Amino acid sequence: MTSRRLRLRVWSLLTAATMLSAGACTAEKKADAAGAASPGGVSAPSVGRAAPGVTDDSIKIGVVYPDFSSVKQYLHIDHGDYRATYGALIKKLNDSGGIDGRKIIPVYGAINVTSPSAAQETCVKLTQDEKVFAVIGTLSTNEPLCYVQNNRTAVVGGPLTTKNYALAKAPWFSTDRGGDELYDALGLFAAALKGRKVAVAGVANEQSLVQDTVVPTLKKLGVTPVQVAISDANPQDAVATAQQANVFLTKFQASGADTLVLAGGAAVTFPAALEKTKYRPRLLFTSRDEANIYAEDNKSKHDYSTLSDALTLGTVDQWSESTVQKCVGTVENAVPKLKGKLGVDPATLPPGAFAPQIALTDACTSLNLFGAIADKAGRKLDYETFQSAGFSLGTFPLPGKADKADYTEKTPHGAVPFRLFTYDSVTSKFVPSAS
Repeated sequence: MTSRRLRLRVWSLLTAATMLSAGACTAEKKADAAGAASPGGVSAPSVGRAAPGVTDDSIKIGVVYPDFSSVKQYLHIDHGDYRATYGALIKKLNDSGGIDGRKIIPVYGAINVTSPSAAQETCVKLTQDEKVFAVIGTLSTNEPLCYVQNNRTAVVGGPLTTKNYALAKAPWFSTDRGGDELYDALGLFAAALKGRKVAVAGVANEQSLVQDTVVPTLKKLGVTPVQVAISDANPQDAVATAQQANVFLTKFQASGADTLVLAGGAAVTFPAALEKTKYRPRLLFTSRDEANIYAEDNKSKHDYSTLSDALTLGTVDQWSESTVQKCVGTVENAVPKLKGKLGVDPATLPPGAFAPQIALTDACTSLNLFGAIADKAGRKLDYETFQSAGFSLGTFPLPGKADKADYTEKTPHGAVPFRLFTYDSVTSKFVPSAS
């Protein structure tokens, strides 16, 4: 199962739903492929002994999750009830003695995925009004910085990149490297790139992903892109986004590109525009989560010939993993209407199906990682002991994942290994590659 933390790519989804009717031709922006950067090392944030939200018998935490109710009329996305799922797992934890004798007090923050200001408003509520010890859950792109940089509040979750981690002023741990994993993972595309003419596409809010990570890493693999393009159209303007994508695709085809590397959010906009053409380059997606947003969009009538031989990168899911199965049992017991539904391996679900396993995996992972670190910190729980505990956590089994994470001072993101996936037209899913 893909965890689909999504990075809240709903604007791109809405664009894809209407893109098939859009025309061609508007402004184009080609990215400068120069300026290679290296991932480098990470330095631990300098944190003090602050312990907001911690008392002798409780720990107040913020729980952030996406609210898809505003897009139900456009898209069929149902990840289950995040609040009920977190609530059931927290109750189970508290009934079992909490974390070293302290009970968890959750403060929920549902983020309206169509509101540009919702994430900021939730951040202010949790840090300044509620003064939580840490925030866990689903955080997108640069959203963690509002917590760990601006408000010096600990975070467990969100895309932990080397660049953003350098700005942190509070402890930060995650399972998501936010694109930095591509320094290593893009090498899995080596066979697919050999002898090919390659173009690279990205979107404006992830320009650094393309210019600082994807292009330099491709060059290290011996591949110099014939075109590099960044879509800067307003994602809320479906027509303009489609037109710009069509301009880029025309240029890619004219340059002889037979392979497209689609970084981040380009996974949605470019394939949808490609459907309106006879051009069929091989698509290599940098993120399985992003690729699945396009591949599993059953609200629109897509021509999925665009995905012939497509590849992507991601972590390997294992629904039979023991920790996630314990979480399944806890939530099914607490929420009777989910009996017999959560236990179904999400990899077997058809695209667009009701998938409460996604909320469960997010909650199970976030709470288990936070709990393991806080428990290791002991009774003297503050930011200094919490950070030290996370750095010494070591090998850690992530709920629902085949590969274990490894938490050290140099790997606060857990360094979960990425694998190669190929598109299966029978199931309309990306599955682990046999090679």
